[in-house]
Amino acid sequence: MKRILTGSIAGATGIALLLGGAGTFALWNSSAAIAGAPLTAGTLTVETEDVVFWTDQYGAEINMTDYKIVPGDVLTYTSFLDVTARGDNLHARLAIDHGSISSENSDASKALQKLLHKTATVSVDIGDAIYVSHAFSDDQTRFDLSEGDHMLHVTVMIEFLESFDGVDDDDAKNALALLSNLGVILTQTP
Repeated sequence: MKRILTGSIAGATGIALLLGGAGTFALWNSSAAIAGAPLTAGTLTVETEDVVFWTDQYGAEINMTDYKIVPGDVLTYTSFLDVTARGDNLHARLAIDHGSISSENSDASKALQKLLHKTATVSVDIGDAIYVSHAFSDDQTRFDLSEGDHMLHVTVMIEFLESFDGVDDDDAKNALALLSNLGVILTQTP
């Protein structure tokens, strides 16, 4: 009987040793490398074509250096952009660079600049689809851009309205707005 009691005490001591260390158990862990692969970033570049022309609301080609705009006029700028797109899941947005419509430093010129900013719209023709953006809804120009080289037909329309948000056309008489650096911005979007 003595032997059985000694075996029980030794067994109980062994259990106590296993449970020591604040009552927590360490979990097994290990690590292994997983297969990786190189990751290459894509690109989106744009260049403008030399073919640029302006027309009025009647479709007549105009020379911007001597054209005098009047209320009711709608001027249309047409050009082509060469785009190189490299990447998967590319989406793009085309918008007017409003900073490229500038003016002289006079009240009349600033009024004309403000009127032109408010009415400027841009559209892009990609194959069978045409996307149009209004001055303050650039999200409408978002389009899919497949990988490859593309030629985008870009059209910018600018109207000289009689008034817009507190700016009257009389405020813009004899003003000078500079459109020689008119530009558009092509942006990759998620």
